[in-house]
Amino acid sequence: MSKSRSFRDYHYDHSDILLAVIILIIAAALIVWRINIIMAYPSTLGQKAGTAVTAEQNATTSDNSAAKESAKSSGTNKATWTDDKLAEDFTLTVEGASADKKIQCLIDAGLFTSSVDFKSVCKSFGLNASSIKSGTYTFSQGMTKKDIAKDVIK
Repeated sequence: MSKSRSFRDYHYDHSDILLAVIILIIAAALIVWRINIIMAYPSTLGQKAGTAVTAEQNATTSDNSAAKESAKSSGTNKATWTDDKLAEDFTLTVEGASADKKIQCLIDAGLFTSSVDFKSVCKSFGLNASSIKSGTYTFSQGMTKKDIAKDVIK
């Protein structure tokens, strides 16, 4: 007859226990690391599939400080929207050497959410996003993104 074995009959050496502890520590560290990433960048979680961050948007990050300065110099804060229309009159100075820098001025002022947003509005109305002009613009209450795009591209 065979003898049944109990839990006490199995012997674990210290290396098995040490390996299990190391695996648990690594798993806990990965979980904590992932939570920190999620907490640090919550805005990336809510992005829709069509509006993922592009390399082009990342390239304009270095121009953000200059774009913010030009938005501040016009004496305005951020544009406010109601039902996809401007809630109040808004004045903005658009400056920059490149089209991306000028577009970033519009984004920093809250008129568009991203470079992709501005370019898609332009494309849907047959406008060339790269022909954006520098200057000071006053956008009237009730204007849509289409109206704003038409104003800055002449």
